[in-house]
Order: sequence, then C-alpha cells, then structure tokens
Amino acid sequence: MNQNQSLQLMLLTFGPNIKNHYQACFCILSFLKDPLKPAVTVYTDRPEFYRCFEGQVDLVVVDQVQLQAWRGEADFFWRIKCKAVEDMVLRHPGQHIMYVDSDTFLGGGLQDVIQHLDQGQTLMHLNEGKLAQLDTKTTRNMWQVLAGSCHEGITIDKGSAMWNAGVVALPGPIASAVAEHTVAVCDSLCATKAPRKLLEQFAFSLALNHAVALQPADTWIGHYWGNKEQWNAAIAEFYLHSKLYNRNLQEDIAAASEFAYDSIALHCRVSSSNRRLKGLAETLFPNKVHQYFKH
Repeated sequence: MNQNQSLQLMLLTFGPNIKNHYQACFCILSFLKDPLKPAVTVYTDRPEFYRCFEGQVDLVVVDQVQLQAWRGEADFFWRIKCKAVEDMVLRHPGQHIMYVDSDTFLGGGLQDVIQHLDQGQTLMHLNEGKLAQLDTKTTRNMWQVLAGSCHEGITIDKGSAMWNAGVVALPGPIASAVAEHTVAVCDSLCATKAPRKLLEQFAFSLALNHAVALQPADTWIGHYWGNKEQWNAAIAEFYLHSKLYNRNLQEDIAAASEFAYDSIALHCRVSSSNRRLKGLAETLFPNKVHQYFKH
C-alpha cells in the first residue's frame, strides 16, 4: 500500500468499549480509500482490535501507567490527548500531523487538507464560536473564570474562540512548537478554577490559533458526535457484512469507498419532551421478566 509519508494521521482509543474501536477502524478505512493514503498510527491499550489492518497501521501501545502520567499533576483526563499529539510529533519530526477523533470520517479529498498544511495553516474541525458568546453552563462558567487571564502568552478576551477538537492538524515546520505550547496552555488552564470539561479543546484552540490563524476542516472531515447511535448501527452493519463475506482489507477499503457518507445525519437532536416521555413510559410500563434458556 503506497502511503503519503508527508501526512501522519493519528487516533487515540483506549478502554473496553468496542464501539470506540470499530468507529476508529471505520475512520481509518475512510482515509485509506483516498489516493493519497496517509501513514496511520493508533495510540491504544487494545491493539488486538486493529489486527484487521494486517500490519499496515502502526500501533503505539499505551498502558495505564503511561495514561496516568499523561494526565499530569492536575490529573486531567483529556490532557492525555494533548500529550499523545506531542508524542506523535516527536516520533515524526518535520512532518504534518493530523489527529482525528474515532467518530470522524474522511468525506472529501485528502489533497485539499495536505495543501492547507503545505501552506503552513493549522486546522481544527470547526469554529464553535467565541467563548464569551457560547451559551452553555460549562462555557459560561469558563468565560466567567478565564476572561482577561493570560496563559503562556495568550490573553483570553472577547475574541477568543472555541474550536471543535475532533480534528487537530499541525503543519510540519511548526508542529513541535505548537504541540508543546498546547500542553503548556492546557496545564495553565487546569491551574484555574474553570470547569475542566472542555479545557483541552480550548487549549488546542488557543495554541493553534496563536501560531497561525485557524482554518476549519469540516469541508473534508465529518464528525458525528451528535448522532453516534445511527452511525454506530451503520458501522456495525458494515463490519457484519465484512465478516460474513470474509472481506480482506483491500475489499473493506473498497466498501468504504462506496459508503454513502451523506446519508446519515451528523447531528440528531432529540427533544427534551421526547426523552421525558420515553422515560415515563419505561417507568409506567416496564419490560416483563424474560424467560432464559436452561439446560
């Protein structure tokens, strides 16, 4: 398989939930179907889930000791993501690095992504808005705590934006400096009383935009965090067909090329009334006790 060594694609998956891993496998297939196949590395504690790639995906096996160390002094879970990107940069100096969440896919052409990186642009999935204007409990509390504060040379003001970190892409010449800066910004943010839920995402947003004005990658890469139920069902069916038809890797890549990526919504918002009524129905009409096989 000819791979484009100028772009290093990385994913980070760990834990026993197999859904996270088959999402990652499907994501990788969506990139390998492109003529400019990137080199792919998966950071994982479950290497057995990636045997289907027949050695054509590099695996960095991380154990609980390493994951705990990457959480840092603040013991922040998602600092692991910042450190994994930093580690990837150290392994591939001078090369373009692109991290993607497992619940993403390449829906456009990789050539455009590489062209932006060749031009020295940093990429994240999309701009979610200025922190000062975002209206969730978490972001309001973040703004209240962080407004006007300075973190590793970056002052948080009304123009500071929150970008979605489902995609984080660093051009080779500045990748090392930006990855290191991201970790430092994350640590500085963790030292405040701001809620931590989105701090690693905000750290990437600040550090990448500080280096070069961020550009969105949502034209080429889909991120279905808002509709995992339907996407998981479709991916499970994809791999069920793969198993029953005994497809090999090249046949799976061909099947991924034929997949209708625009046929399933990326986001599907369920109304609160819908959730409440379903919860009430389950309370009022619980399932009957089922009969199980005995021998």
